Amino acid sequence: MSLVNQLLLNTLIVITPILLYQVLWIDRQEHPGQFHSARIITAACMVVSLLCMACPFELYEGLQYDFRLVPLTICFLYAGTFHALGVAAVIALYRLVLGGTGAYLQLLLLPLTCLLLFAASRWYWSGDKRELAKKAFILGGALSLVSVLATWFIRWYEGSPLLPAFYVYFPLFCLLLSGTLSLAVLLIEQIKKNIRRRNLYHRADKMNVLGELAASFAHEIRNPLTVAKGFMQMLKHNELPEEKRKIYSQMVLEELIKAQSIVNDYMTFARPQLEAVERLDAKPLIEKALKTLESYARLSNVSLDIQLDEKLMINANKEKFIQCIVHLCRNGIEAMPGGGCLKVIGAVHSRSVCIDIIDQGVGMTEEEIRRLGTPYYTTRGKGTGLGMMVTYRTIQTFHGRIDVTSQVGKGTCFSIMIPSVQSGSYH
Repeated sequence: MSLVNQLLLNTLIVITPILLYQVLWIDRQEHPGQFHSARIITAACMVVSLLCMACPFELYEGLQYDFRLVPLTICFLYAGTFHALGVAAVIALYRLVLGGTGAYLQLLLLPLTCLLLFAASRWYWSGDKRELAKKAFILGGALSLVSVLATWFIRWYEGSPLLPAFYVYFPLFCLLLSGTLSLAVLLIEQIKKNIRRRNLYHRADKMNVLGELAASFAHEIRNPLTVAKGFMQMLKHNELPEEKRKIYSQMVLEELIKAQSIVNDYMTFARPQLEAVERLDAKPLIEKALKTLESYARLSNVSLDIQLDEKLMINANKEKFIQCIVHLCRNGIEAMPGGGCLKVIGAVHSRSVCIDIIDQGVGMTEEEIRRLGTPYYTTRGKGTGLGMMVTYRTIQTFHGRIDVTSQVGKGTCFSIMIPSVQSGSYH
């Protein structure tokens, strides 16, 4: 039973790095479509080979077996001949360190194994790629025959015959070695398939977002252009009074400015890098933003409760920061159609400037909160959510985030968290 346990231990040693790669390394790649790095595979195969040789099973004295040829084969197949020769060199050096009467004969058979794997690698990749696991099983059987050849040479050289126990356990060894190699290939190919499938999903998501952005942009910019077109058609009438011409011309100009503002917002969303980012005190900027909303709040029967600490120092772009505050506060006012109180609280918590914008409005569900800031989504009956998209993206460029808590019928709190800048951070 101990022989079987050692064989299964070798199988575990071979399979574990593949599973660890799937769990720990795959999401850290800069290029998701790339399955592997030849250097990573080579290093892993070297370590696995040494571990397998350090944990052999001994059929009887002087006759030890392990799965060192499995990582060597994987390196030949997935990293290339040059890297696999490095693994073979490590195996040879460690075998010399272990010593024994059969060490040199085994080293003489190692080049034969490498030639076999070099020739088999071309056969392995030819034909149907869905049959790779089966081919790996066959290749494992061929490698087992190499082990038999090595054993026969060693025993012939030493002048001692093979014991009957060899013929009992050797088929089990062949089966487990072939099965381990086949399982390793199956896992590797499944990982590659999962990566390809994930890339397809990523491309599909990007195309969906692109379609939603295009629809959102078309919807937003069509309204002012339609209005401008209507006024331009009216200006073509010769009998139109001069006073109305001036009014209509001004309206056309306002609608074109609105269209330009929409284009600028989309450019901000598409290219979030901000110029003129500087150290600012957020308090006067918030007060300025709320000043522009005072009349709108009075018309909506909404009172403003402002509680701001001194020296709310952040790194931000002045105009973009004010734009974000105005948008979130306007949303809070519009969320209270029957009136109420909008609280704006600013303070420093845990090295971050926290700005809470709290309304007493209709609130949002968990699904509505989750979709905030996504293309073509708005909680109002009109609009496309462009303002919220730009707000989320802008706050991200300040290395901050927006947290939202809400209860339906009770209100919503938007919490803007931006890293606080200490005076000692600047010279």
